[in-house]
Amino acid sequence: MKKTGADIFVEALRHEGKVRFIGMSGTIPELEDQIKMGVFDVFQIPYSLVEREHEALIGKAAQAGAGIVIRGGVARGVIIKDESIIDEYPEFLRAGFRARRRAWRETEVKDLLGGMTPMEFMLRFTISNPDMTTTIVGTANLEHLKANVEAAAQGPLSRDLYDTARARFR
Repeated sequence: MKKTGADIFVEALRHEGKVRFIGMSGTIPELEDQIKMGVFDVFQIPYSLVEREHEALIGKAAQAGAGIVIRGGVARGVIIKDESIIDEYPEFLRAGFRARRRAWRETEVKDLLGGMTPMEFMLRFTISNPDMTTTIVGTANLEHLKANVEAAAQGPLSRDLYDTARARFR
């Protein structure tokens, strides 16, 4: 890919020692070109059980040697919150949130939970992605933070359970 002014600028900053690492937060459709630029050390990318559109690009970025920071791994909790909560978000987010909620509700998952809460399952699904370096998990309060830490401490889902969940949420 041909270098642009932006590529040259950020690489110059690194060369001059002004920055050590270069990262960006991206989504489809620009993300593939941003990976091809070859200047980013890390990408922040949305990914969850109900939002897997970026899954292949996460793999491409990781194969290119970049770190992967997942955001939105529990889909802001919209799968379990009251439907009316979605109306509190900006208009441009609502259709996506409703689609993620619908995907969760229309897909049989009870047999996959094995005693986990939906949020625990979603968080553990997210950290099961073999290309993920780390994830950002928001929290509403101390109790929520504690539940997230406990869920993450359980580690990734088994490979079979992860693959089964991926197959159900195509």
